[in-house]
Amino acid sequence: MGMVTNLMAKKPIKTKKTATKRETNWLLIGGIVVVGAIAMFGLLYLALREPETQSLAEFCDAADGNCVSYGDANAPVTFVEVSDFGCPHCRNFHNEKASIIKEQYVDTGMVRWVILPYALGPDTVLAASAGLCANEQDKYFEFSSSVFEQESPETAVTRDGLLLAAEDAGLDVEAFGSCVSDGRYTQTVNTNQQAARAARVSSTPTFFVNDNIIRGNLPLEEFERRFSEALDS
Repeated sequence: MGMVTNLMAKKPIKTKKTATKRETNWLLIGGIVVVGAIAMFGLLYLALREPETQSLAEFCDAADGNCVSYGDANAPVTFVEVSDFGCPHCRNFHNEKASIIKEQYVDTGMVRWVILPYALGPDTVLAASAGLCANEQDKYFEFSSSVFEQESPETAVTRDGLLLAAEDAGLDVEAFGSCVSDGRYTQTVNTNQQAARAARVSSTPTFFVNDNIIRGNLPLEEFERRFSEALDS
């Protein structure tokens, strides 16, 4: 009995665990934080940076058949026009200034005039497409002048109005009408709309003189000033 008592009286032996003290590597942690911060700011910069966009002049040069060009391909100034056949301000520009600009700057080799057939909305997609049909016969300028000179802008962009303009411009009306009916250039106009939006075009008419934007039908003197500045630069 005494032996049992002695065994019960013995306290269990505790094993002491030796705690290993680990020193914090602050240099490693600091390096990780710095690398993470650089990566974060790099991603933020890429997210906020404005995407590089193709100019409309470059788009027209690369997209065969999407645009119409007049003048010397090596002219020192490129004048890009984005207009809508149903736009009254575009109508005024063409009726008041287009022929003057063409005679004084384009025909003399100083300016290359690039036209992007465009539609602000679905109502004028047919007219913009018809312009490219007229270009098949090398008569875009004559056709556009006939469209803009019609008394009723609303009628001018209808199929009947476009056929009348084609006849006045001296086109082969049968071939022109077939092209319009086929919807041959509808997708081309849609592509032009996307390119124009990417180039910050939100209204018509919009112009670019060597990629410098001009919004609206400004006075002729302003166009002349922009051409002179571009020619002198």
